[in-house]
Amino acid sequence: MKMHTITLGITNCYLIEARDGYIMVDTGQQRRGKKFLRAIQQLGIQPEDIKLIIITHAHFDHVGSLAAIQGYCQCPVMMHPQEAKLTEGAIVVIPPGTNTLGRMVSWMGEHSKILWRFAAAAVEYPVEHEYDLQSFGVSGKVISTPGHTPGSLSVLLEDGRAIVGDLAMNQFFTQNYPIFAELPEKVYESWQLLIDNGAQQIYPAHGPAFSVDRLKAVLASRK
Repeated sequence: MKMHTITLGITNCYLIEARDGYIMVDTGQQRRGKKFLRAIQQLGIQPEDIKLIIITHAHFDHVGSLAAIQGYCQCPVMMHPQEAKLTEGAIVVIPPGTNTLGRMVSWMGEHSKILWRFAAAAVEYPVEHEYDLQSFGVSGKVISTPGHTPGSLSVLLEDGRAIVGDLAMNQFFTQNYPIFAELPEKVYESWQLLIDNGAQQIYPAHGPAFSVDRLKAVLASRK
């Protein structure tokens, strides 16, 4: 099963090859619709080939171009109901920082929310727990992985690849722990859930993919 990474703003977005097209995970920052079109054109993919958009959570750098991309693709959107309320209401949320860098960025974000505004978008598939993606031609599932936000979702493919949004990061000089989290202790619980469900390779929204062994090491050090 092929998977392509396209970067829209500061965010890695993923295209998963399905039986009759593709599933897209996250849509990047605002005003990246044209870049999206150029990126998929280079891959030989047409907008109508994308059959579903899954949003890991409703922060501006993940839903910023959702309305535009949904308009191009004319496909449904899946996300957690709690996050869907934010997306459908175009509500900007700045999460609290978990370290010095995160707290500084959160403070700046709270004082410049107008810069992160995005267009509202409809959510056709609210998913609160687990969703089998076989109906969309993908061997994998969507699972609830709260921590970064209460309604964060991850996509776990049958071969162990896990697209996790901001549940884990591979930038900003961290031990893969996100620099922002609304439910900090839930992050570790969700890491363990991914491990228990067979995750092998982690694909974050920020930074390159890495082995799940790094998350296992952090969890082991906490015991």
